[in-house]
Amino acid sequence: MDFDLTPEQTMLAETVRQIAGEHFGPGVARGFADGSRAVAAKGWSTLVDSGLTTLLFPVEAGGAGAGLLDACLVLSELSAALAPVPYLSSAIAAGLLVRALPGEPAEQIAREVPQGHTFGLVLGQDLRLPAQTAGRRCVGWSEGRPGLAVDDRGLSLIDAIGPGTSVDLLDCVGIVAQGAAPTAIRFWGSDDGRRVLAGIRTAVAAGLAGVVDGCATLAWAYIRERRQYGQTIGSFQAVRHMAADLLVDVESCRSIMYGAAWSVDNAEVDSAERLSLIAKGWCGDAAVRSAETAMQLLGGIGVTWESSAHLYLRRARAWSALLGDVSDMVGQLGRQFIAARGAGGSGSS
Repeated sequence: MDFDLTPEQTMLAETVRQIAGEHFGPGVARGFADGSRAVAAKGWSTLVDSGLTTLLFPVEAGGAGAGLLDACLVLSELSAALAPVPYLSSAIAAGLLVRALPGEPAEQIAREVPQGHTFGLVLGQDLRLPAQTAGRRCVGWSEGRPGLAVDDRGLSLIDAIGPGTSVDLLDCVGIVAQGAAPTAIRFWGSDDGRRVLAGIRTAVAAGLAGVVDGCATLAWAYIRERRQYGQTIGSFQAVRHMAADLLVDVESCRSIMYGAAWSVDNAEVDSAERLSLIAKGWCGDAAVRSAETAMQLLGGIGVTWESSAHLYLRRARAWSALLGDVSDMVGQLGRQFIAARGAGGSGSS
């Protein structure tokens, strides 16, 4: 099966890369982490005006009706540029939920996202779906804006959310007040719910793939310029090996994410779910590894607050835990494999 990008998708990625270079980057990210949000808000407005936040929304709702891979390409480029915007929750999770659960809340979301309004995504205290009633968190939260949840009536908007803390300084997390409507487990167990969850999980993998790309770019630029003993450190064999390992992670994460995103839109739900687990686990592991490798290649500067390396590491750590960490992904895949072997009569252990 060919997962090469189409010319249109290549152009989309290049366009987002250009926008990200103009409106985001390490300086904007550090300013956002220190409390300066105006520049990031302007960048979000540019994404809205470009129609990039409504790629997944149905055409009849004013969206582009595009596929998940298109949205994942956008998120990956934004993540590589450390863009502090809630694209995961407001553009991808919102788009997938609006398609799966039409109705009044979906219509409100479809009206407000093109206007630049943002929505968080309500998760459990352990950052998984379905969310339990107590101790829930809202990722991609903005003050005064609601979070997306699913209850017995369908898609719901939860307003009772206050500020919380996050390892990722670029992704604001809110705390859902006690007594807010619980998330329905029934939906997430249905085929539609499983496909939506697979799509959100794959989008997280896309963000992690962007982290890998950003870490590699940061490290490669440094080793090309840093000189020791009269030559650039990029000429040293050990450094070259580490730089090559980063390239392997960049390309493997892209390929796995592309395949998972395609499967969510085109394959059977079992296959889509399985490939999303693989993509999330693989990209989560690679993102943490790449961030640590980049910090090592940067040397002393890599462990300072002024360096961007810790922002990549923070995102890698936080997003690798979203919807289940790497060990959880491996565990789910193992249980599925055992169940499939048992169902086929070839033994389950």
